[in-house]
Formats: sequence, structure tokens, C-alpha cells
Amino acid sequence: MKAAVHVELRQAVLQDDKRALEAVKEKYPWVEFDTVVAIKSQEGSRQIRMQHHKFRTRQRIQEFIGRYTSGEDILEISRRYDIPPCFLMRILLEHMAGLQKHQVSVCMKDPSYLPDSSTLVKAQMVASRDISATVSRARLCADVFRCIDNDTVSSPAVETIRRVTGLEYEMLLYEKLRELGISYQSEDDLRAAGFSKTPDVKLDAPIGVRGRMVNWIDSKASFGDEHIHKAQGSDQFQSYVNRFGPGMVIYWFGYIDELNDNPDILLMDHFPDKSEVYCLTVLPVQARP
Repeated sequence: MKAAVHVELRQAVLQDDKRALEAVKEKYPWVEFDTVVAIKSQEGSRQIRMQHHKFRTRQRIQEFIGRYTSGEDILEISRRYDIPPCFLMRILLEHMAGLQKHQVSVCMKDPSYLPDSSTLVKAQMVASRDISATVSRARLCADVFRCIDNDTVSSPAVETIRRVTGLEYEMLLYEKLRELGISYQSEDDLRAAGFSKTPDVKLDAPIGVRGRMVNWIDSKASFGDEHIHKAQGSDQFQSYVNRFGPGMVIYWFGYIDELNDNPDILLMDHFPDKSEVYCLTVLPVQARP
């Protein structure tokens, strides 16, 4: 995908419109829908990180608590402040119920771990007066589920999907290598051998792909945009090059074409076809007579 097209897609998926994804699909029918979803998910996560500080100011937290304890619906608060529902609920549980961050994470995954009794909230509001309010456990529990159902960016369900998707594509990579009879060591094998930072696959013998030598392969169940590839992956991939030589990164949901400019790191959006792969023959080691 060209960088200019990615800019247009990025702007389109960030629109506050329930039909944004469908509209993008209609305008760019040649772009895989999974790619559009990946771009939207990554941009949503990036927006949270960029705005994290403004949602956690003392005044903003007091506003959240004040509206919630006065009976305002949590999804309405989420829409009013343009904050993901699960992120908002995490803030409320932390500052209303007095839960530690690790306890909040547990409760978001399983609301049955919420405090048994009603939560007594003492929040110093913006007007500098103490207000005590009681929020029932039943309401908190129901709202946790509602937040998860209505959050496509930061919910535990989304995090699980991302993790499982990553594992699925790693398994697909292993399967493709086995189909071609390519011998390799997995990330677990390399860690067991004492390596700390490792690619998903280290080939026992290099292969040729599109005229390039490949010694290792890293699987990324994401779209390779400039932030992910350069800001997050540059040092990581270069460490693999320094240790193992040239390699390949597969961004299964596509990447920006202009980023494929490193002679030591080949970018692909799929595992190469058999016709594109040149395998060296690995001969058995024979003992000297």
C-alpha cells in the first residue's frame, strides 16, 4: 500500500461514524477488510496512548466520578468525553473503589471479583466539597460488561483477540515452513539456547526470497505503518540483523510500500510462494574416518 493511500485510510477510519469501515471498504474495494480493521485498531490504540494524560488529570477524574455517581450512564460519559468505555471504567474502579491497577485488570476480565458490598465513594469534586455516594456492586458489574461489549479498542476481549491472532499467524508461519521442508528454530528454541531478543524463526540454513538472503523471519499480525515499523520495530529488527544476518518481516495485514527500503530486512504481507523461495540443501554432518 502506498503511503498516500494509507493517509487517506487512516483519516477515514478515525471518523466518529459507525459506517466508517463500510465506507472505506466501498471506496477502496482492493484493500482487504482485515487490513482496514487492523489500521483502525492500531490508530485507536495510538490515540489512547496520546490522550492518556488528559484523562487522568485530577479535575477530569473528579468529573467522571461526579457524573457516574449522580446516575449518568457510563456509555454516555464515554461519548461525552470521547474516551473508550473500558478505559473510563478502569479509572472509575481505581479511584472510586480504591482498587490497585492489577486488581482493576482482574475485575475487568472477570467482574465477579468486584468488591462484594456496595462501594462507598468519597470524591472531592471540582467545587472543593466532599460528596459521599453509594454505587451498587450490581451496577458496577453490569457496566463492566456493557463497557466490554461497546469497546473496540481497549477491552480485555480485544486484547485477547490480538494475542490469539498473533499466535495463529505464528502457527501459520511454522506450517508454511514445514510444508516447504525448511528446517528452523522457533523463538522458544532460541530462548532455551540462551538468546534474549529473538525473532519468531531462525532458519537453520538461509533461504533466498526474491533475490534476497533470509536467515530469520518475524511474524507480525498487524499493519506495518511508519510508527510500528520504524518507531517500534527498527531497533528490534536491526538487532536480529546484527546477530543473524539479513531477514524477513511478514506484516500479515499489509504494510506501507515505501518502508520496504532496508536491504537487510525484506518486508512481505504473506509467506512467499514456493516459486519465490530458493532453499539451500542442508547436508548431514559425517564423522571423519
